[in-house]
Amino acid sequence: MCDTMGSVKQGIFAKNSDRSPNEPQVVEWYPAAKHEEKKIKATYIEVEQVPYTHGFLLSRPVWLWGGEMGVNDCGVCIGNEAVFTKGAYGKTGLTGMDLLRLGLERSGSATQALSVIIELLERYGQGGNCGYDHDFFYDNSFLIMDKNELYILETAGSQWAYKKLPLGSISNRLQLTNADAFSGERCNFMKKHLEPLYSHFSGSKQRLMQTSGCIEDCITVEDFIKALRTHEEKNRFPLTGGSVTSTCMHAGGLVGDHTTSSMIVELKDTPLVWVTGCSTPCISLFKPYLFGSDVCMPVFLNGDKNAEKYWRERESFHRRVTGMRLPEDFYLELASIQKKWIHDAAGADRKNLKALCVLAPVEESEFYERWLSKLPEKKYGSIRFNRYWAKKNAKL
Repeated sequence: MCDTMGSVKQGIFAKNSDRSPNEPQVVEWYPAAKHEEKKIKATYIEVEQVPYTHGFLLSRPVWLWGGEMGVNDCGVCIGNEAVFTKGAYGKTGLTGMDLLRLGLERSGSATQALSVIIELLERYGQGGNCGYDHDFFYDNSFLIMDKNELYILETAGSQWAYKKLPLGSISNRLQLTNADAFSGERCNFMKKHLEPLYSHFSGSKQRLMQTSGCIEDCITVEDFIKALRTHEEKNRFPLTGGSVTSTCMHAGGLVGDHTTSSMIVELKDTPLVWVTGCSTPCISLFKPYLFGSDVCMPVFLNGDKNAEKYWRERESFHRRVTGMRLPEDFYLELASIQKKWIHDAAGADRKNLKALCVLAPVEESEFYERWLSKLPEKKYGSIRFNRYWAKKNAKL
């Protein structure tokens, strides 16, 4: 489960990736490269390689080839969503995350990325298990944007429809009723292809209402961070119960997905990327990374095992506080640090911005260390909720 937002006017892209809580997700830098090989292996199948691939930043579940969200050196951003459709899902093919990565690698604009994904979808099909600790098959939708254009692309098997918009958000359900273009005859794509049961129990209707309801008012990075940290109103203590209907998703009890990584991209001349590199955005800090600069935590070079180590180290604190009602002082300090970083980044030249990117993870570690000694002792949550997390912690 996931939620993705974007605004061309503000030049900002944002996404929460919701997956199995025990599935590490790493943020990796892939430099631009030339290729002589004829084929490249995605998660399950081979596809034809291209002579040149762009440099890109990718947030990737560790066991998959593709990624949940990313941005490339031309300022193209893509986020994908699992969607539930009426037809049978492909048992193999390109996963939605494969299509996302290939779109970033091969595209100089949002329009080109749209074309690349459609072409690959029609040629190779989509499919394959995307579940980390259980089988999970689905189709995909995508939010694709750059500084000039934004597209929502929805698919059902090899069928597709897209619509160009100035801003928008997507969740785990089809929503296009009046698209701009179709793979086949013009239709109400949502009505024709949406599978109602899984779409309903995914909580996507409520989450889509949250993101679409605030996107017009999201102007700054802080606004988008607030949107990604949103909990449904009745969920006053989100660390003590599962909630599939909150943009900041919490697993537990009957809820099996959790926000495992978050990303916000400011599409400046050189994109400034804000990433958690870890789960649970409501208690995490979004660290800045100047696109294309030397990697520093939580961004790592592809293949660096320290990327997963970073995610797991941050997860140890999150598991420690699961079931707690953290004091208001925790959230005030979290907000103060985040606000200072955003303020400092806004007025920094390239040299000072790069220094901030290196400093932020250090200050983050100090923040969590301080709070380890100040955490409340009492835990809350239902028996089912606590049993769920006890099992997840034992496996992790």
